[in-house]
Amino acid sequence: MFRILFSLVFLPIRILFQGFRILSWIIRKGDHFYLEIPSSFSFDKKSFFVKLLVPKEEAPFLVDFLLGLKALTKVPGLKKVSFHISNPEYGFGEVWNICEAIQILNEKGIETSGFCLGGGTKALLLLSQCKKRYSSSASEFFPILPSAEPYFFGGAAKKFGVGVEAYASGAFKSFGETFQRTSFSAPARKNLEALLTDYKELLSTGFKNSSNLDLKVLEEPIISSEKLKKIGFITEFVEEDEFEENYLFENYIKEKETDKPKYRKLSSKGFKLYHKKSNFTLISKSIPIVAVLPVQGNILPDLGREEDFRSRQVSFRYYQEIFKDLKEDPKVAAVVLEMNSPGGSALVSELLYREIKKLAKEKPVITYVLNVAASGGYYLSCATQKIHGTPYSIVGSIGAVMMRFELKKLYDKFGVQKERIGFYPHRDILSEYGKLSPKSEQFLRKEVLRSRDLFYNRVIESRKTSFQELEKSYGEGRIFSGETFRKSGFLDSCDSFLDILQDLKEELKSKKIDVRYLPGTYSWKDLVQDLKPGMQFSKFSFFSKLNAEKKQNPLEVLHLSEIAQELSKI
Repeated sequence: MFRILFSLVFLPIRILFQGFRILSWIIRKGDHFYLEIPSSFSFDKKSFFVKLLVPKEEAPFLVDFLLGLKALTKVPGLKKVSFHISNPEYGFGEVWNICEAIQILNEKGIETSGFCLGGGTKALLLLSQCKKRYSSSASEFFPILPSAEPYFFGGAAKKFGVGVEAYASGAFKSFGETFQRTSFSAPARKNLEALLTDYKELLSTGFKNSSNLDLKVLEEPIISSEKLKKIGFITEFVEEDEFEENYLFENYIKEKETDKPKYRKLSSKGFKLYHKKSNFTLISKSIPIVAVLPVQGNILPDLGREEDFRSRQVSFRYYQEIFKDLKEDPKVAAVVLEMNSPGGSALVSELLYREIKKLAKEKPVITYVLNVAASGGYYLSCATQKIHGTPYSIVGSIGAVMMRFELKKLYDKFGVQKERIGFYPHRDILSEYGKLSPKSEQFLRKEVLRSRDLFYNRVIESRKTSFQELEKSYGEGRIFSGETFRKSGFLDSCDSFLDILQDLKEELKSKKIDVRYLPGTYSWKDLVQDLKPGMQFSKFSFFSKLNAEKKQNPLEVLHLSEIAQELSKI
C-alpha cells in the first residue's frame, strides 16, 4: 500500500524523469555493443578492509553477466555484439551457460563477433559460438581435452611408515585410493574413463554445432592461429588494439582517419538507460524476489556457534542462518541454490538437508548445479524440489567413506612410542597409533553403511527410485556427467541458468522477477588464510577485530555490474 501511495505522490516527477529518459535514449541509442567476457566470476564480495588492501576491480557475478546478455536481445535496433574473450579460469558450467546465451543472440539475428588472443579449450569453445571469429596472426592456443593425471601417495605413505585405512560404501567411492594405492582400482578407473568419454562427446558436439571444428584438431598441444585460419575456424586476423578501437568499423579496419564507422556505439550507460525506460510503470508494483544463493566448496565438519562466511567452504551455522532468513522474509518468493560442492561432512550434509527442507515447505527451492554436486553436494540438492544442471556438471558420488591414518611405523622411525592407558572398546578409533581391533573395524564399516543408507534414502525420496536400482547402477560412489545423470532421472534438466529463471517466473505467475544474488563477504580473515593456509586467529586477535562487522541482511546485495539492478528484473 505504501509503495502505491509513494508512486502516486511522486508520479509527476517520475513522469518527468521518464520523459528525460526517452529523449536521452533517442540521443544515445546505438546498434553495436562491445563486451568483454571476463576471465573469472565472483561468488563473494570484498569487505571494506580487503578493498583497501586489494583495490583490484572485482569480477562480476555470473548471474548478472547472463542477465546482461539476455537483456541485449531486447534492445531494439541492435545489430551486432563484439565479444573480447579472455582465457576462462572458471569451469565448463559457466562456459556452457555463456555459450547458450550467445546462441540466443545469434538466433535473434544479431551478428556476433569474437576476438581471442589465446587460451585453452574453454576459450576456443566460447570463440566458436560467434559467427565471425578473430585473433592475432601471432596467437597460439593450448587446448587440453578431457583427461586426468591424478596423484597417488600409497607408495610414499608406505615408504614413510604411514598407514591409511579407508572404509568405503562401494567400489567407486575412490577418495581413499589416492592415499592407499599406487593406481586406481579397476572399477574406479572405469568410472573415470566413462566420465571423460562423456566430456569428449559433449565437446565434440559443441564445436561441430557451432563452428564445425573437428575435435581431433585440438589433440595437438599447441595450435597456431595460422592453422585455425587455414581450416576456416578463424575468420580473419586483427590485432587486439584494432579490435577494441575499430569495432564500429567494417571488419575492424579503419584505413584512414576520415573513414566513417558502419555502426553506432551502444554504450553501457545507454544500455542502462534503455532498461530503466523499459521498466517504467505508472504505479510501482512489488516484484517477487528470486534469491540465488551460492553453495561453494567443501562441507565443513563444524558445529560451532560461529556464523561467519568462509570463502570456498560450506559451514553449518552460516548457511543455517541464511536459510532461516530466507524462509522468514516475505519478499522472497523462491530460492535457487547455485551448487558447486564436492561434498564433505556427512553429519553437516544431513543437518543442512533438514534446514533446506524447512525452507522448501514455505517457498519453491531448486538447485542449479553449475560445475559439481558430488557426495554431500548432491545430498543437499536432494532437499530441493528440482535439481537442474549443465551437461558438463559432475554429479553423483552417492555413498560414504571414512578414513583413518595409522602412524605407528612413522613414529618408530623417530624412536617415538605411545602407551595406551585407560582405553575402552572403540577408543582406538580416536588414536593414530596402532592397528584397530576387529570390533572397531566392524564398527566403522557399520557406520559407513549407516551413513550410506541415510544418503540413499534421501536420494530415493527425491528421485523416486529404488534401493536396488540405486545400488546397482548409480550408487556406490559412481560419478557422472550432468547429461548422463539427466537421462537416468537424477537431474530434472540440463538447461541454462536463464531458462531455469524463466521457468521460475512462469511458476510464480509473474510478468517479472527480481533476481538477487546473495554473495558472502570475503574478509581479512579469508584473505590472510588464503595467503597462509592453516593460520588461525583467536577472537582477540587484531585481524579478528578488523573483521568484526555488523551482521547484514543477506538481501542487502552487492550488484557488481553497473546495470545489474535494472537487468535483474527479467
